Amino acid sequence: MIKIISQKLYLRVALSIALVAIVVSIVSAMLSYYSDLKEKKNTNYLLVQQLAHTVEKAATIAAYLNDQELSQEIINGLLSNDIVQGASIEGKSNTKGEIELFIANGTINKQKEAVLVKLVHPFLDDTFIGVLSIYPDDKFIQQQAQAALKKEFILMLIQSIVIAFFVSLVVQRWLTKPIQNLTDSFAKINPSKPETLKMLSFKQGKRDEISRLTQNINALMHELHLTISNEQTLRKKTQELEAKFRLIFEQASAGICLLDDKNTITTFNPAFKHYFTLPGEEKLSTLHFPELLNNVEKLQSLLLDIRSDINPPQTTLDVECKIGYKTVWFHCLFVRLTDQRQNNRSPQQEQLVEVILHDVTERAEREFQTQFEADHDPLTDLFNRRAGEKRLKKALRECAKHGQHLVLMMIDLDKFKPINDTYGHEAGDKVLIEIANRFKKRFNNNTDICIRLGGDEFIIAQQINTYDKTATQNQAIALIDELQQDISISQTKKCAVGASIGIAVAPNDGNELLELMFNADQMLYQVKETGRGNVAFYDELKK
Repeated sequence: MIKIISQKLYLRVALSIALVAIVVSIVSAMLSYYSDLKEKKNTNYLLVQQLAHTVEKAATIAAYLNDQELSQEIINGLLSNDIVQGASIEGKSNTKGEIELFIANGTINKQKEAVLVKLVHPFLDDTFIGVLSIYPDDKFIQQQAQAALKKEFILMLIQSIVIAFFVSLVVQRWLTKPIQNLTDSFAKINPSKPETLKMLSFKQGKRDEISRLTQNINALMHELHLTISNEQTLRKKTQELEAKFRLIFEQASAGICLLDDKNTITTFNPAFKHYFTLPGEEKLSTLHFPELLNNVEKLQSLLLDIRSDINPPQTTLDVECKIGYKTVWFHCLFVRLTDQRQNNRSPQQEQLVEVILHDVTERAEREFQTQFEADHDPLTDLFNRRAGEKRLKKALRECAKHGQHLVLMMIDLDKFKPINDTYGHEAGDKVLIEIANRFKKRFNNNTDICIRLGGDEFIIAQQINTYDKTATQNQAIALIDELQQDISISQTKKCAVGASIGIAVAPNDGNELLELMFNADQMLYQVKETGRGNVAFYDELKK
């Protein structure tokens, strides 16, 4: 195909040269024709003028003598010349205004240019006796010019064709043939196969344009060969790495996604989709990542901090998420992605964040259970002494910070030991469990602190903004009344216990936990000494 194109190029060059030669020949012939026509016309007119002057004297005599026969002979003699198509001799007018002599022959067209010779009186120089008119044959003149043109055009055309032929041979030898050779060499090159990028052959030592072009092409192909070889090697390695990373990405058990600067998910793997879609669902409920998890504002703030260059490029966080009716915990690794090819990241460049999630629900539940068991009494699920004291210390610090009060009730059950002695420890455990349940119903587990110190001793603590002793006393009495209600220890047996309560209020009765607990315990002991089933405040002891 390329060879055919090259041959067509040669034909186009040859035809173009021939066409230019023909056009030049035609234009030159036409210019020569018009130039020659004008020249011949001028020449013939000069000949006609010379002919007119030759017969001028004879025509003068014929006009003077008014001799028609002589005039006719003169005109016939003029018409015998090929360059004359018509002639006339016109004499002078008589007294009546009539022309005495008028002899004409041939084609006479007064609209055409004619050679006019005024006939002067033979004896009087200033007297005109007639006019000799000779009309040149323009058609004959034009035919002569056309005949000369044909010969000249044929000669010029032959000359042009010969010149075009030899020019075409020269062009074919020095231009189109080398170009064809280059084209044939290029036809064997396949850019996808570097081994086909062979050097093009040329005559060494030649300094013409084709040789220099070939040398430059060879240098270019050498560099191209190296570039393509390196690119193919790099592409092969990249494809292998891409296949491995895609395999890792798609089959990873961890959920992986990428977030743009608006925290929108741009891509994610199947594990990520599995985490956040319910069975039967095809799409994620939203592509805005923080909305998939709980605590949207905290996540957005965290992602903003990660994108800041002053913060570490990665961080981890355990996040709770509600998917359908199920609560799931994820361990999330957030990584700020940076372009390793640039030292300074452009402010306008999009900052991506990679998120890797692991489902740690089972671990979290175990940790919660372990933590719960470590912090709570195994029988009543209330805070144990260690965790309770820790929470009380924290509550005291918050009260001191915010100007609040902490009401601490030290509670001891009355008539509990007889239940253990009479019905056994199993019955005693049921009583303690029911007492703890009554605590939970009356107090808020999120704001109030319920602690089992051990045995039948408990602490209830409340953080309040404004302390009202009367309200606190009424609450404590109501609690005692509730604890005194019957408790079922079996299907047929019931029992009842009472409670004594000692109350100390921070900061009025102490700022330290041990001091506060000691003061409340003092009031509890005082209640037990004075009859049980009552409430006592530490500020009453100070009075």
